[in-house]
Amino acid sequence: MLTGVFFGLVLIWYWRDLLSGFPGISTFQELLALLRVLFFLAREIVLSAIAVARTLLFSRPAVSPAFILIEPPLTTNWGRILLANCITIAPGSTTIDVDPETGRFFVHALTEEIAQTLMYWPMVDKIRELEKLIQRRTKDVMVDSRSDVPDTFGTN
Repeated sequence: MLTGVFFGLVLIWYWRDLLSGFPGISTFQELLALLRVLFFLAREIVLSAIAVARTLLFSRPAVSPAFILIEPPLTTNWGRILLANCITIAPGSTTIDVDPETGRFFVHALTEEIAQTLMYWPMVDKIRELEKLIQRRTKDVMVDSRSDVPDTFGTN
């Protein structure tokens, strides 16, 4: 286990420049929203692992692979990346592709039941809530910083 933690930290350090595209968490509300996402993901991983084990060991429900298109109402690239990783981390589903133009997700699910669950997965709402909080903060910061800048045309 310690070896896994060590290699995880090494990978985080190695890929640290990729994190520059992700927003920072700077308010308590944002931290709570992120924790809700993470705890919900942990719960979903456990439930999905049980469902996949039941499917593979007892064929209940039977394996019936499905490909689905999902159009979540996420507006940021980091929100889409987070959702794509959550789908892939949860056993029984894999994100095949995300269209950067439309935000459509092409997903493979082990069973039709998993596919149906992904169509209305509450994780999307939790990530959208986090997106809104961060967008509101960054929008407020941009408005505040623009009010301090003098008008270059002298109309201020």
